[in-house]
Amino acid sequence: MAVIDDLLSHVSDDGLRTQLSEAVAHLRRRKKFGLVFEEHIPETVVLPAAGLREGSAVMLRCEPKDKTRYIVESIAGAQAKITAGDGTPSRKVGVDGLLVLKPFGEPVYPVLRQTGSIDRNPDLPYHAVINGENFHALQLLLFAHEGQVDCIYIDPPYNTGARDWKYNNAFVDAQDSWRHSKWLSFMEKRLRLAKKLLKPDGVLIITIDEHEVHHLGVLLAQVFPEYLRHMVSVVINPKGTGKVNFGRVDEYAFFVIPDTGASLVSVPVGATAVVVEDDAEDSGGDEEDAGEPREAIEGAGDENLPFPAGERAMWELRHARRRGGESSYRSQRPNQFYALYVDESARRVVRAGPSLSLDEDPDFGEIDGLKPIWPIDREGNHRCWRYVPTSMQELIDGGFVVMGRHNAAQDTYTVNYWVRKTTSRKPKTVWWHTSHDAGTHGTTLLHAFLGRRQAFNFPKSIYAVRDALALVVRNRPDALIVDFFAGSGTTLHAAALLNTADGGRRRVILVTNNEVDEKTAKALNKKGQFVGDEDFEAHGIAHAVTIPRVQAALSGVRQDGTPVPGKYIGGRKFASGLAGNAAFFDLCYEDADLLETGTHFDDIVPLLWLAAGCYGDPGRLEAGEDWLMPKGSPFAVLLDEDRFRGFLAELAKRPDIDHVWLVTDSENAFARMRSRVPAGRSVGMLYRDYLRNFRINARVAR
Repeated sequence: MAVIDDLLSHVSDDGLRTQLSEAVAHLRRRKKFGLVFEEHIPETVVLPAAGLREGSAVMLRCEPKDKTRYIVESIAGAQAKITAGDGTPSRKVGVDGLLVLKPFGEPVYPVLRQTGSIDRNPDLPYHAVINGENFHALQLLLFAHEGQVDCIYIDPPYNTGARDWKYNNAFVDAQDSWRHSKWLSFMEKRLRLAKKLLKPDGVLIITIDEHEVHHLGVLLAQVFPEYLRHMVSVVINPKGTGKVNFGRVDEYAFFVIPDTGASLVSVPVGATAVVVEDDAEDSGGDEEDAGEPREAIEGAGDENLPFPAGERAMWELRHARRRGGESSYRSQRPNQFYALYVDESARRVVRAGPSLSLDEDPDFGEIDGLKPIWPIDREGNHRCWRYVPTSMQELIDGGFVVMGRHNAAQDTYTVNYWVRKTTSRKPKTVWWHTSHDAGTHGTTLLHAFLGRRQAFNFPKSIYAVRDALALVVRNRPDALIVDFFAGSGTTLHAAALLNTADGGRRRVILVTNNEVDEKTAKALNKKGQFVGDEDFEAHGIAHAVTIPRVQAALSGVRQDGTPVPGKYIGGRKFASGLAGNAAFFDLCYEDADLLETGTHFDDIVPLLWLAAGCYGDPGRLEAGEDWLMPKGSPFAVLLDEDRFRGFLAELAKRPDIDHVWLVTDSENAFARMRSRVPAGRSVGMLYRDYLRNFRINARVAR
């Protein structure tokens, strides 16, 4: 509806505008089931590096309080003539005093320009940190990684009303009547693109607090209807926060998981992540046995194992009686209520008796000198064994069923059985652990790496993020992880911590903007520093927080050259650094015509490097006259189709190359060349594939 309001304001006929407004008001009164919000509020982005042309929408760079949308009438040298279109006289301004406004929905052609890197290990891939508008960055990532991302972790603006995020270049506060609709529209556009990035078994993790949790839950149901959605409560502030009523200690993490029929999140037994809980039905513990040493209650030594003693670490004893409140009672499983007969002197389970019907009472008398053990708990509830008599007898005969501790009060015994250990356990849905405290392991930790306090509001605990990622990628050592609300860079830091712990080669792509907080921006404006000025941009999130943190996390050295003081949980010194390399990029914009002619091929190269897995030094990607085939990077680009034969010969010498791009403006020529490229290599056409990607994905915002 908001886009209709915008269009109505341009209707010059008062009568027609009134009639249309009344019709729109009637539509608004119609309520539908589900999440109702203004789904297509117009969204624009400031593109300071996009260049100007006649007809461009612009705003004044050095007058940030002026939110007027101007149109460029003409450009003459360093001067532009602009108009507000409301009858006021046109004015001339310097070209360098203008910022281009680009409405979402119009195709843009983003490219990456490298600004730096940290090079630690030539055998590992690079992480990538992109400074730019995340909607356009997502479009760019779809060119490189559509359907290839294992995990997306995002921590979007929480929309608290505290002016902590911008929409259309203006901070959103609690008085904005469109506040929730703006946030939902903002999120929906990005989630629809993000969904296309995920693998068939890829998982989205998104954190949120109480301000938008319910709206987000319904939005996720609309955007990901075929996925399972789980919500986890994470205690991040044990002291509690809030001025009235309750002291909130937690926030929420949605896990949006493909419904594949198999569990895609798990914690391996023995993992350091503390987000597991023994399943009440499958755990080896019991209420009668709480706190007792395992051998004391199980009575099973190595001499009577039903498997080689060397394999004992692969097996565990569980209780043979079913427990918990679900399907554990005699009435629910009558065929599994029977006696197990034991030889007390030999401490051996001998046989399983027949099942009793529901109207039969258990007989506690001995038979053939064997004592009966019934599945009755200490409160006298008739429970049941885990298996029917025939299956239980097979386990008994195989030596897998053993006697445990004697219960003198009831004159009965615990009965256990051997089972192979599971490789993983189900995570909890409530996480309460000291390592997830955002104060100690978020704010204080960030201070250690940056050397200054209050650099970033409310950074996540690195261990809370690590544990969330680990549920998805612990068994994916080569996983690709994306975070397009990167903030201080915790996601990359946490993944590097995982890689260092287990030798993984997981790769993270961070996207953050270089937003300057409102208070700092106003102070800088008073000094004559504005968006685009070097001194102004130095205070933005990307330049002042994200990039310095990533550099310090990997190298162990802060920007001032001093070692990072402190240690990770477990004892590793911050100053030791972490495994991995990182490359830093600005998201810039190019003219489609220049790209299509190949004039600015160098601006495309970093994107091709990104698509090929980020291997090799991105700062050394220099093209020759005929092709680009960089050493250490698994991609190649043919620049002159007339030299295809020589290119193919060189390609045969590089079995490591798995991404090939062919520059040609002929579909037929591309088809012929592609047919001769050895199988197993991804082959793309430039610049057709690049331009088509952004034209298609721009439609998401319409």
